[in-house]
Amino acid sequence: MGLELAKTLTEAPLDRISGRLLVAGDPGGSFHLRGGAIVEVASPGAPGAETLLLRSGRLSEDDWASAARRCATERHIGAELVARELVGAAELQLICVAAALDGALAVGMGRIDGFSLERDTYDSRLTALQAIEPDWLVMEAKRRIQALVSRRRPFSPFRTRLGRTDAGSTSLDTTAAGERREILLRINGRRSTRDIAFLLGRSLYAVAVEVSRLLAEGLVEAVAPAPSMDSPVRPAAPAGGLPRRLPGASGINDVLPLRPAAGL
Repeated sequence: MGLELAKTLTEAPLDRISGRLLVAGDPGGSFHLRGGAIVEVASPGAPGAETLLLRSGRLSEDDWASAARRCATERHIGAELVARELVGAAELQLICVAAALDGALAVGMGRIDGFSLERDTYDSRLTALQAIEPDWLVMEAKRRIQALVSRRRPFSPFRTRLGRTDAGSTSLDTTAAGERREILLRINGRRSTRDIAFLLGRSLYAVAVEVSRLLAEGLVEAVAPAPSMDSPVRPAAPAGGLPRRLPGASGINDVLPLRPAAGL
């Protein structure tokens, strides 16, 4: 199914397709096309461009609401934000491309149940100012997926709940302000990488890369879900307090089955 999806996307320019490619699954998502090129990829598995703008503090809620009201019937909200000099055109393009890559990564690392194409359907306003070539997006998303699953401690950005180890909690006293510290502070045993990316308004991929480093350094571990009343009690942790490998925690079996990219 992943190969069919990638094939549909990369052939879209040949047919000059405009519309929406809906992907059913977990988390699933949608690819928005204009004349065969991609202008947005949205998925509940990754922060979109709006979240990256607002949660990161680049843009205030009031400024967003004001621009959105103006664009209700007039024009693309991205162009309105640039016209008001609330964000630069180059910066907005980078944010939209980052969000599109994150959306494609989320779709690819999740479960794909099927997809369908709705032609000439337009339901998004914050799209890339310059459309994205599908070939490039598919190859870059593939490269990022392979980079994540080839790490020493692969994990699922959606299902793996993260907890700080004792070493991780201690390291907060010496970790300088920055993305690493912000991620560590929000790891509480209940949140996934996706949850933290949304909270911070940061790229899913960037947060996943940092989480993989924290896992490799023993500052973070995968946390087993609490057993329900109907579930058997899980065996105790091995002697020495070493973290147990959780079945399915890596998410490696959920990777979009594309050929490995060169130059990882």
